[in-house]
Amino acid sequence: MKLFIAVVICSFLISCQQQESNMEVDHVNIWLENTQEAKAKLEEIGFTGVPDSLSRIHSGQGTTGRYFYFLNAYLELIYVYDEEEFLDNAKTNPKLDFEERSKSPENGYLPFSIALNMKEYDARKIPFQTVKYAQDWMEEDNAIFAAENSKINKEEPSLFVVYPEITYDKFENLEALSNIPEEYAIWRKFYKHSNGAEKISKIKLHSRNLDQTSSTIQSIAALDNVEILDSDEYLMELYFDNEKQGRSYDLRPEIPLVIHL
Repeated sequence: MKLFIAVVICSFLISCQQQESNMEVDHVNIWLENTQEAKAKLEEIGFTGVPDSLSRIHSGQGTTGRYFYFLNAYLELIYVYDEEEFLDNAKTNPKLDFEERSKSPENGYLPFSIALNMKEYDARKIPFQTVKYAQDWMEEDNAIFAAENSKINKEEPSLFVVYPEITYDKFENLEALSNIPEEYAIWRKFYKHSNGAEKISKIKLHSRNLDQTSSTIQSIAALDNVEILDSDEYLMELYFDNEKQGRSYDLRPEIPLVIHL
């Protein structure tokens, strides 16, 4: 009997580990109104931003972003660029939280989103209740799956799972950027930052009144490099390369963000 129990426990632990390891951070979003000022703030401390002219417009969604690429994930400063299109999309997709997040923090919503990818993609295995969302800017017959909780639990980060075709390409080191085809060689320089940052090694999110029992919070807690903390403020902390430089930058009030290099 003891052997049987031990086998069951071992199988359960292995199953949990497999579930945890199947999810990882693809990118993080910060909803802002003045993204130009925020982008300039990041560039002042040595980050290389993707030029505005090359930034993707989310056609049909009314949003676009300002992007900062790293070897294992990226940061998107997302904002509303077409108010009419944005509001039409909100009416068409009333279970999504875009409109609420865009008005943060005045309305109490956390202005952060976490995009996840699955190493072995299977939308049926997403460990929280989802809302399927398809839009013009996505590839045909594809969709992202947003957490249903994100509309309801305003103190939680907005959470969604991307499909394989838009999963962010990760690179082991700067030398591996040579794998980017020559026709897209211009993109290699956007991963190179004068402050030396290469990989996001940890993400800390601070929020208020968190329900630690919710499926979305538990899914976030299961991620290797993400920590979500009860706090008296809304704040994101991004840690790079295990803080080998020992430097930190507080970018508030322009961005609710602290950088650790």
